[in-house]
Amino acid sequence: REQGMFHAATSSSRPAPRPRWRQLAPALQGRLATLVTAISAFAAVGASVVADGAGVVAQPLRLEMLPEDLAADRGARCLDHSPAGYYIREQDPKKWVVFLEGGGLCFETIDCIYRAARSARGSSKFWAPDTTPENNHMLTAASDLNPFANWSHVYVPYCSGDTWLGNSKGGHIALLGLQMSGHLILETVMERLANRTTIGKATDVMFGGTSAGGIGAFHHADWFVDKMRAIADSSGSPQPRVAVMPVEGIFFPQKFPVLYPEFVLGIRKAADGVASRYVIGLFGPVWLHEGCVTASQAQGFPPESCFDVSFMAKFIKARILVMSNVFDKLMIHDLGICLGCSANSFAGSPSGRYVRFFGSLMRETLEDMQKSAADLSVFATSEYHHDENWVDIFRTREKCVGGESLKEAINRWYWGGDSIALVEPGCGEASDGPCDSDASSSSRACRLRGNGARDDPLFA
Repeated sequence: REQGMFHAATSSSRPAPRPRWRQLAPALQGRLATLVTAISAFAAVGASVVADGAGVVAQPLRLEMLPEDLAADRGARCLDHSPAGYYIREQDPKKWVVFLEGGGLCFETIDCIYRAARSARGSSKFWAPDTTPENNHMLTAASDLNPFANWSHVYVPYCSGDTWLGNSKGGHIALLGLQMSGHLILETVMERLANRTTIGKATDVMFGGTSAGGIGAFHHADWFVDKMRAIADSSGSPQPRVAVMPVEGIFFPQKFPVLYPEFVLGIRKAADGVASRYVIGLFGPVWLHEGCVTASQAQGFPPESCFDVSFMAKFIKARILVMSNVFDKLMIHDLGICLGCSANSFAGSPSGRYVRFFGSLMRETLEDMQKSAADLSVFATSEYHHDENWVDIFRTREKCVGGESLKEAINRWYWGGDSIALVEPGCGEASDGPCDSDASSSSRACRLRGNGARDDPLFA
């Protein structure tokens, strides 16, 4: 591959070479075909957006479109070349949250075409100024459970279909002229915020995203910290405290994907790198974590390995708090093609064993990521969800792990500077299965705390 295709700081309007089925090693063709079918299911999955049910929002988010000429000059455009933009709620001028929307990826040309023609995840023509994305994770403004409720909020809609990693100003031949420019959109939005808001004088900035946005947050973690330092320098302000909180962005756990149809045949070997090579070829040129790309050149591993978050995380230097579900429903059910899997799958059944197999991989991955990264903390539930439960946890449902609510853990991590390693134990007879959101010991602990039961043994 051309080195420039993976260069973290370089964009190009020239379409990068794309892999074709015939170019793949024959031994991988069958697995890739099956994996493409599985990951295509990811394309339809989006971040959860819910109506306000937790109280009156202080003020609605406001849509700000990038000027047409600026979007064209910077390449900050959606799949259909319409200008990108952002939603903003200005509250505390010194404290800011920047959050990337999720929404899967357009994994095949036909899906990208559909998004561009019919969906807000492919064209800003479908963004409605009067239908704002309220109550999204740490952008919830009407709940005491969200420690960032009173901060200024920036919500960046996802319309590039590339998990925020596209780095092209022009159209892609393989996508019939559609554009993938997620990195350029984020870059331009930050430039716009620096010129039009008080973010340059901020004392505290939190960067996050969910699902595909979580992937983007992982890859841009160090870039974002450096960007905020540069913005502060240009405004003559002290350096802000900056941290990163990706939600459900670990694609993939170590030793995964292992597809369910193969699992039941006794196969445990992951299709390592197959999905990364396919996706990178479709997105290219791409923007990947700079430290990982640099290390690939020095250490001789393939740069496309950096797409895999569980591999790339060891190169992140920023302070980061990972929020994840041990039993990620999307990866188990859709990507793993276990259509019969559920939170209630009997432990001894093939689907129940697969669910627990995935959970064991995710637990190992979270532990290894925390050990290998410079400053990575974890708050993980054992619920059977993708990212939809986190919306409720920030809005209406207090979640405790290890005797500590998410809000308390965030405050101890961010303000106290502590390292957090909170992973909820499994449930079931062997304590290795998914936990019901209301029936787990952690949920009961939160309810007991509400009744003043601070001396419960769960908190010992």
